[in-house]
Amino acid sequence: MKFAYQDKKTPVHRLHPVCKIIWVLAIVLGSMLIDDPILLLLLFLSTIAFAIIGKILREWWSFVKLALYLSIFIIIINVLASQHGSTILYSIQGLPILGTISITLEAILFSLGMSLRLLATISAFAILTLTVNPDDLLQTILLLKIPYKTVFTTSIATRFIPCLLKDIDTLQNSLKTRGYKMDGGKIISRITKRASLILPLLSNSLERSIQSAEAMESRGFGSKGKKTFYKTVQTTQTDYFFIFLSLLLFVVFVAMWILKIGTYEYYPNLTPIIFTFSYIAMGMFLIILITAPAIFSPLKKVIDLD
Repeated sequence: MKFAYQDKKTPVHRLHPVCKIIWVLAIVLGSMLIDDPILLLLLFLSTIAFAIIGKILREWWSFVKLALYLSIFIIIINVLASQHGSTILYSIQGLPILGTISITLEAILFSLGMSLRLLATISAFAILTLTVNPDDLLQTILLLKIPYKTVFTTSIATRFIPCLLKDIDTLQNSLKTRGYKMDGGKIISRITKRASLILPLLSNSLERSIQSAEAMESRGFGSKGKKTFYKTVQTTQTDYFFIFLSLLLFVVFVAMWILKIGTYEYYPNLTPIIFTFSYIAMGMFLIILITAPAIFSPLKKVIDLD
């Protein structure tokens, strides 16, 4: 399984990095400003269009699956810790230290809303990670006049988890070919067997850091002067159109927050959701606007002939 960028020559991969960066920031902003669980669900589902058109659905699902596991913990902890809400579904009494715990419908739906926010955010960043060349991303961020060392450090940090996951997969396959069984037995036994991966992972990480330091030194990292790139990211008229679409999404979320569209109250009582024509129209408009860069991305190849 690949957890890092792969150039699959799809329309989504050809989109300008600025377009996808603004789109991701807009999704993150929307997930923070919107409280309505239905709109949050639509926000998450709309990001799937990028994964499908970009042919990264399998890799994207690996990130989302991790978010789903985190969501389960969010729901459990919030339901047990939050005692707010008027609709009590179940009450557990006589617990040591904790006393009485009331599980409310409001707490469950609030947890689901927080989970949808997490899913939308991780989905957006997964698409950015899987479809943007790290070198192009580095070059694009430098246009914002951010210090080079800061950008470079951030770029290396974003590659750490994909490299670590790749090393784990390689080490597991290597041990399995030698007859080392890692999947058998109980949970404690499987955890103990996988503990043998810690030292090789640490060794590989230290070796990679030394190699990175030597490569940086050989290329004069930290020296003064204007930085040059082997390949320059070109911006075409079509790119400006897609950047405009992403900016428009950004503006729409801000306007929704100002006009209090998408607000929702979980406590003490759930706000009833009424599917009026304006509510359905807003949901459809968000879906179209969020998926527009992915749906219209094939136009870039046709118009720019790249």
